[in-house]
Amino acid sequence: MWLIVRANSAIRSTVKNVLLSVALLAMPVLSLAQNVALIYDENSAYQTTFANLLGKKLSINSDLHLTKVTANALSMPALIKQQPDLIVNLDNSMTRKITASNTPITTFHTLTTLSHSRKFAPCLPNCTNSLSRHRFFVLDQPPRRQLNLIRLINPAFKNIGIIVTEQSETHLQALKKVANDSQLTINEFITSSTNVRYQIADVSKSSDIILAIADTKIYNAASLPQILLTSYRYGTPILGFSKGFIKAGAIAGTVSSLEQLTSHLAESILDFNNPHSLNTNNVIYPKYFDVITNRNVAKSLNLHFSSDNELKQQLITYESTQ
Repeated sequence: MWLIVRANSAIRSTVKNVLLSVALLAMPVLSLAQNVALIYDENSAYQTTFANLLGKKLSINSDLHLTKVTANALSMPALIKQQPDLIVNLDNSMTRKITASNTPITTFHTLTTLSHSRKFAPCLPNCTNSLSRHRFFVLDQPPRRQLNLIRLINPAFKNIGIIVTEQSETHLQALKKVANDSQLTINEFITSSTNVRYQIADVSKSSDIILAIADTKIYNAASLPQILLTSYRYGTPILGFSKGFIKAGAIAGTVSSLEQLTSHLAESILDFNNPHSLNTNNVIYPKYFDVITNRNVAKSLNLHFSSDNELKQQLITYESTQ
């Protein structure tokens, strides 16, 4: 009798489990909605355009809810109380306010450079301890991409001149590491905004090419003409960091458009809940880019290299195998 009772109990338990499994399979799969707060300056045409492009790219996911918050109306206590899953900040002037709030919410800062971001986060590029929930999507191109482009322009270029200030000095460590792997030499010149004009000749004379770092204390509207003229006088090309810079006289550069930047950011937001795809680095470089060259300058310096699109494809191939 005991065996029969035990057998009946086991059968009932099995049937119960089967029925429960069937019921679960019949239920619709529920996805967790993702709430994203987007902070931007409505008086900035650039930020507004970026915000609109980002909104369109995110609209493909019906489970993502995007709430736009204008910078002048931002209240961090109120925002934290709303408990968004993610904060996306487009306004550099809000970075200090957000980082100082000690918010536990992961925050993506964008439309900034590494040099500029260090004004608000001096620990960059590695803020694992103090700002572990903050990601800075910088406009700077990755060091390896820049040095690979130099090698494609002229494999004989071995001495890379780089001018930095105290604010942008952090670029050197990553560049030196990549340069060492590629058997290149970094000629570093640490200067200030007042002294850069006196050092550009020394940089030009001792370098095969100058790699410009996005630091407005060095490269700005007042200093750029003299820097370009001096480097050209010594026959030393400059790798620029923007379309305007390259058009003005830099030989080439990799740049990321607004469309490419929003595509990268949108992908990161949509993958935010995927622990296998989330980038844990504090500094995130642009994923998508184009190569732009100044062929007139190249011709005058007797440099000949592949087309812009061919250079881009070669760089993409390098990055896909590294």
